[in-house]
Amino acid sequence: MNTIEIRKLTTSQNYENDCFVIDDIPLHEYFTKWHQELDLGEIPKPLAQADDLAVTWTASFDNDGDARFMRWLLEKEKLNLPILSCPDDLDFSCIVIVAEVEKTEHHVYWKRIGKVNHSIEKLEEEKEHGIVFVDIYSDEDWKKYADAAFMQVNSIEWREWISTHWSEELFRRRINYTYHCYQDDRNIDWIYDCDWCFDRKQYETLVSSCHPRCWMVENTEIPRT
Repeated sequence: MNTIEIRKLTTSQNYENDCFVIDDIPLHEYFTKWHQELDLGEIPKPLAQADDLAVTWTASFDNDGDARFMRWLLEKEKLNLPILSCPDDLDFSCIVIVAEVEKTEHHVYWKRIGKVNHSIEKLEEEKEHGIVFVDIYSDEDWKKYADAAFMQVNSIEWREWISTHWSEELFRRRINYTYHCYQDDRNIDWIYDCDWCFDRKQYETLVSSCHPRCWMVENTEIPRT
């Protein structure tokens, strides 16, 4: 059985940062070890400085829609789960490191770790999976958003609506589009099969102590149209 913690450690840039620690070894040290074991030459910069990456479980995201998305992901039983991201662009558009996670009654498995390849993600497709994506609408959604459901993407009324409801728009894009991109293995450059097994009770205690949040005030958000 493996152990998992999140500790504040001093990074290579000489500041404190939350870091995953597996079996008393920081996760970024595993990246270096694995790269050497696989004889892959010089370790890529994003992995060489992985101690500087933000832990998505405790991060302050640029937008509440992204923070909601991360909290939504942490509740899932089986998925490719974002664990690290770019600290300067905390919006899932930059470096995203994921773990293939599967939960059972008593255990949680991290099977392998990889880096998201964003090349398949298309902004115009993403737009079609926001508020106008009615396939998953609940009765409550129809009551709240019926006036927005059939707007034309990129229309003036659509742009006006998302400018005042950006967090909701972004959250819907994330669960309807980004999530599915991350679950397609063709979009993940897998780094290593780690095959770690954690006690589920201890794992969920760690998760429950984390709260991805947003540092920005809602009315200052700038929509990515």
